[in-house]
This record gives sequence, structure tokens and C-alpha cells, in this order.
Amino acid sequence: MKTRYLIFIISIMGLVACSEEFLELENPNKITSSTYWQTEADLEAGLATAYNSLVDDYNGHWGVVALEIKEGRTENFQIRNDVRDRYDISTFQNTISNGVSSNFYKGCYVGIFRCNQIINYSDQIKDITDQKRNELVAEALFVRGLQYFILAIDFGSVPIITELAATKEDYFNGKSTQAEVYAQAIADLQEAKKYLPTTWPAGMVGRATKGAAMGFLGRAYLYQKDYDNAIAELADLVSKESEYGYGLMENFADNFTLENENNKESVFELQYSLLGGPDIWTSNPANKSRSTFIAQECAPGEVGGWFELFPTQVLLDEYLKESTVDGDFDPRALATLAWNYPGCVFYQKEFLPSFGADAIWLRKNQNWWNENEGDWKSELNEKGMRYADVLLMLAEAYTMKDQINMAAPLVQRIRSRANLADLSVTMANWNSTEMMQEIMHQRNLEFAREGLHFYDLRRWETLQSTIAAKQVEGYNNYTPKFQYYPIPESELENNSEIEQNDAWKN
Repeated sequence: MKTRYLIFIISIMGLVACSEEFLELENPNKITSSTYWQTEADLEAGLATAYNSLVDDYNGHWGVVALEIKEGRTENFQIRNDVRDRYDISTFQNTISNGVSSNFYKGCYVGIFRCNQIINYSDQIKDITDQKRNELVAEALFVRGLQYFILAIDFGSVPIITELAATKEDYFNGKSTQAEVYAQAIADLQEAKKYLPTTWPAGMVGRATKGAAMGFLGRAYLYQKDYDNAIAELADLVSKESEYGYGLMENFADNFTLENENNKESVFELQYSLLGGPDIWTSNPANKSRSTFIAQECAPGEVGGWFELFPTQVLLDEYLKESTVDGDFDPRALATLAWNYPGCVFYQKEFLPSFGADAIWLRKNQNWWNENEGDWKSELNEKGMRYADVLLMLAEAYTMKDQINMAAPLVQRIRSRANLADLSVTMANWNSTEMMQEIMHQRNLEFAREGLHFYDLRRWETLQSTIAAKQVEGYNNYTPKFQYYPIPESELENNSEIEQNDAWKN
């Protein structure tokens, strides 16, 4: 036994004494980051995963959970209490251990990592034109810019990571200020704008364009109250309306139908389809569906829905404040909500006998023309930015600079599309406070369910007063710290270089 053991030891020593070259051999079949990126197709595949980070069901800013949370924290919608982490956020009870906000944080950095790989490895791609390489990198910069913008508006002060980790220490980064995070988003979007095309061929819709970069630059400036730069970007975009092919759809409701997706009002649109695998709950990309289950989440139980998010009487009342010049309901009310009005048909059913006299349900981005939402798969796209938003953001920036004469025609375009009275003469005599009241009202009617209202209220410094006045569920719990999510507890435990944001330290 001892002899055999000695022979084994000698054999191991012999292996240790072998050449250094032998010891450093790598598996030639193993795919690594440095060996994967070889062709233009590899960059395209990488970009697909980067875009997907924006619509991940649980982590993405335009995914199912985020869409519910963005609306559920306002006076316009309520969230059911059966999914505790979501309900806690909507009622201002969430803590640093909340799984939903932790997923949002993680999702942004997953997207950033994917973009950083494309940007870092693009130079080693062969057989690609400089123009194409620049376009693909610009798309990655656009998505990375969006992710940093999202981090700035949702978390505030967070780490900025623009390089791939080369050492263990590189994985642990301290925070930058919110202003620095905004600056990174703006730098990425500005660089992307240089190389992005104004349009893509029909088979490539949904990809970032120069106009989309300009629109989100305008939004980033506006959210920081940098009105001069917001005007510069947004006015330039509006001046190129015809050149870039933008405009308002004549019928507001056409923005939310399958037949009219990626229309002239779409500045940036998140794509869904019935392609892909059969499963939406899996983490396996091979089986993952490219559809979304948000429509089933928001539908009533009578049609197979889960009613996780539903509109309030407060929102309906806002829509009913003004009728059209013909005395009808605002068409945005009819396209956004379903309620007990004469002739209302919802999921092929008369509303009153099927849903009740007091019910209010969401119509926008629902498959309400079908019989039900029992099949969770919906292929309705999400709107990242509509041209109506560009017009109203520009109007707001002009108003905050006391340029009412520049803001009024933009607001009237929105009113005219809704067939509301022409207030051009009246608005010309308004002061900035009066004009802002109209812009606030129009933004609420125009973008309900599109995830903008919470950020609007915060930007206007009316969030706390609004939820208190409307007695939003949980309004007594609200304190200013709930304007932003905390740095997740898991991040604090794993990264010794980071500390909690000030508002959440106590």
C-alpha cells in the first residue's frame, strides 16, 4: 500500500514539474467573452439581449412589473395586495430588502453589462464596414444611456460602470452622484445620436434612431430642469418632424392597436410578438416567449384577467372634466378606460350586465376587442416615447422659460387631436402658472398607463400633495424618501464600496 502511495506521489510531482506551457493550456472549445465576438452577427445577437433588458418581465423598465409599479404609486391606479412586494411599493411601505426594486436595480446593470461588452469588443470584429460598426455601437450606447437614465430617475446616486471588469476589485464600485449618473446617460445618448440613422428599413423597426436619442436627451434635460438644453434638443427634433417622419396620429386610439404599431407617432417602441418559445415564466431563452402578460395582469376576472392593476375613479373624473367640441367624451378617455357609459362594449360584452355599474377597467394596451384575456400571450407593443410627449415636453420647457407664445401652439396640437376647443387666443394671455396647469392636465390624460405620471408629479414637486389630496391608498405612509428606491440590501451586503443613499439611511 505504501509503495503504491509513494508511486502516486512521485507521479503527481512529475506532473507539477512539467513545463509551464502544459499547465497553462486552455480548453479550445470553451467560449469566452474574448473569443465569442467575431462577426457582425455576434454584435447583432448581443444587441438583441441588450434591448431585451429593457422589457424583461420582472427587471426591465418597460416590463410587466415596472409598468404596474410606475402607475400604482399614483392617484390614477391601484395595485392588488396579493403580491406583497409590489403592494408595499405602491403603498409606500417598501424597505431596502424589497425584491421588486432590487430586481429593477439588477436589471439595469445586466443591461449595462451587455452594452459594455458590445462597445468593448466591437473593434475586434472583422469583415464589417465602419458605418455598420458605428451604428451597432451607437445602439449599445443608446441602450446604456437609457439604463443610466433609468437608474438616475429611480435610484438617484448609483455606481457608473463603463468598462468590463479585469480584476476582482473591478467588480466593486462606489457610487457617483445623481448628477454624474445623468451626465453619463446624456454622454451616451449624445454619442449615439451621431451615428444612429433617422429611420430603419421596415423589417428592423423598433431599433434606436437619431430621433429617439434626441427625445430621451430632451427628457433627461427636462427631468433635471435644464430647460435651455431641453429646448435645444426637443425644438431641433420638432423642426425635423417632416424629415424624420414624425407626427400625431389623427385617431389617438390607433396608437394602441396591432394594426398601427410603429406608426409616425412612435419615437421609441418596445417590440412584442407571438414568436419565440411557448413559456413566459422560464429563464431559458430557448423556451422564452416574445410576448407579454401585462394585458392579462390588468384585465378583469370576468374575462380571465388577474386585475393586478386597475384604474381609479380619480382618473376617470380627470377625463370627464372637458368634453369635445361636439359634446362627446374626450377620445382619450374612451381609448384608455372602459366604464358604464351608454353603448360601452368591452371584450365583446355589454359593459353594465357583464362588469357592473361602478366598475372602471383599463382599455389602453389591452386586447379588449377579443373575447377575453385568458391566453396570457399579448403581442401589443409598449410605447417608450410618443411624439405627443416630445411636443408636451417642449411646451413645458418653453413655459418654464416664460415663453408662453412658443408653448401654446404645441399644447393646442394635443388639444386639437382630442377634438377639444381651440384655446390658442386664451392661452396667449396666460401666465406660466396657468399654462403649466394645462400642460399637467394634458399630460395626465395623454399618457395614463404609459408610466410617466409618477415622474411628472415628482418633477413638478406635487407628488406628496397629490397623493394626499386624492387619499391614495397608503398616503399616510408617504415620506420624501419614497420618491426614489433604496440601494438594495443585497448590494450593500456584497459591495463594501457602496453605501445607502442618504434618505434611506434611517
